[in-house]
Amino acid sequence: MAKIRLLFATGIAAWFAIKLYGLGTWTWEQSNQAGILWNLACVTSVAALMGYIHRNEDVFLVRWKNVAKTTVLYSFLLSCSMGLWYYGLVPETIEQRKTEQLELLEAFVNDSEALADIQSTNATLERQSADEIYAQQAANLEVFFSPIFFIGTVLMVWIFTAAALAAVFATVMPKIWNARPE
Repeated sequence: MAKIRLLFATGIAAWFAIKLYGLGTWTWEQSNQAGILWNLACVTSVAALMGYIHRNEDVFLVRWKNVAKTTVLYSFLLSCSMGLWYYGLVPETIEQRKTEQLELLEAFVNDSEALADIQSTNATLERQSADEIYAQQAANLEVFFSPIFFIGTVLMVWIFTAAALAAVFATVMPKIWNARPE
């Protein structure tokens, strides 16, 4: 159990370190990619370690439940850490990203050719003015960057990923480690 706690603490602390390093040196996309890859590596490591620990359980569903319990817990803690980072410690990063997206939206609706192209392919937008389209899309961005939506989406994605990886490692580990020579 000490290995799991160490892995939890190391994974989350390293994610914070990656995000802190990325603040002044990387773009939003680079920082997100590095964070996502690190988180995926950690969730995979937790699932693999738990799959190894529970490899001797005979029933797959019991093995999967035990592997998933710890892996999903890590994903939950990871998602809480992400919420703390984006909405507690450094809220200006997400606010800056929202502002960038609103500026891109404004530039798009002010480009009459690009707007006409989109309106010609979308019957709903065809009947709306540029101001109506801007207002609707700006409201969508407000929802997308809201804490409840952002953290909820992150939580859903990481928990689903954890459950899927737990199933993979609950299946694979007994076949690798418990194989008997014939």
